[in-house]
Amino acid sequence: MKDYIKINRALDNQYLKAIEENITNLRKQGLYPEKFTYPITLQFELTGRCNLACKHCYNRSGDADRETLMTPDKWCSLAKEIVKDGGIFQCILSGGEPLLLGDRLFDIMDILHDDGTSFVVITNGYLLTKEKVKRFSKYRYYWFQVSIDGSTAEIHDEFRGVRGSFERAVNGALEISQAGIPLVIAHTVTPKNLGKVEDMVDLAYSMGASRIILGEVLPSGRAITNEDIILTKEQKNCLYEVISKLQNKYNEKIEIRRSADLGHQMKRYSLENNAGGIIRPNGEFRLDCMAPFIIGNVLNTSLKELWMKHGINAWKSERVQKFIASINEETQKGNIQNHVDKDILV
Repeated sequence: MKDYIKINRALDNQYLKAIEENITNLRKQGLYPEKFTYPITLQFELTGRCNLACKHCYNRSGDADRETLMTPDKWCSLAKEIVKDGGIFQCILSGGEPLLLGDRLFDIMDILHDDGTSFVVITNGYLLTKEKVKRFSKYRYYWFQVSIDGSTAEIHDEFRGVRGSFERAVNGALEISQAGIPLVIAHTVTPKNLGKVEDMVDLAYSMGASRIILGEVLPSGRAITNEDIILTKEQKNCLYEVISKLQNKYNEKIEIRRSADLGHQMKRYSLENNAGGIIRPNGEFRLDCMAPFIIGNVLNTSLKELWMKHGINAWKSERVQKFIASINEETQKGNIQNHVDKDILV
């Protein structure tokens, strides 16, 4: 069998090199902005609450010890602060489960929408109804992501911990697609559903999804106590082979993408001065969901001050660069380690 892991790593390296060369050329021409008031993209982890209990959740969303200090009113205040200081291009809304905010979710979206922001929504789909989707349809989207982790109810519901969640997710995804909102399906691949990946792609295509992201479980959060859901190196190679074949089969019908390699994703962010960040339910500003670096808390310091003083150069700091290098080294060896659970202040 071909070493598809090695092939994909080489493709990732080519992609990173192209990005680096492009940024270098833009800088030479004076066309690359070195500083924005805010990052280009911000992710709001709106709540630590969740109505499911997924085995792989890196956030451990729904656990009793998950703090949600950022109330809907505080999220609205933060959104107004962002708009006042110039706004952001993209806002990713996630959780926990963002739809648990009910009508207040739309209050937050309205503030940013009126300023020209486009959205990515990440949901488990359980609470998506025709009425809610009608309200969602007024906004601009990069995409609307529904997580479905099995091509059958048996696989999905067991993985996500709630019976009936598969049917609710599929119905919700169909409503999104039929409303003309760009639908993306996120699918976590485990040893149990590895042999059903093609069935999952078929399902995503039948629902009208423009893309399906096939991701692996990362060793963090609940996955630490569910090691049987993490792919071995051999299974990972098999997945990459399947993805390659399915990309050829489906061609331009649906985009089939694997989730970004953690080390390469971090490296890409470090090439850009204005990469995104995440505001967590407790107010902390974290560089990325998979990078354990905190630059402060929006509950006691303005977001603009945090970004301009600490965030804008954080990806280039020695500590973060060493972290990225260590991930790449371990990935090359095929090792699996928990990189992300312990927060580090930079």
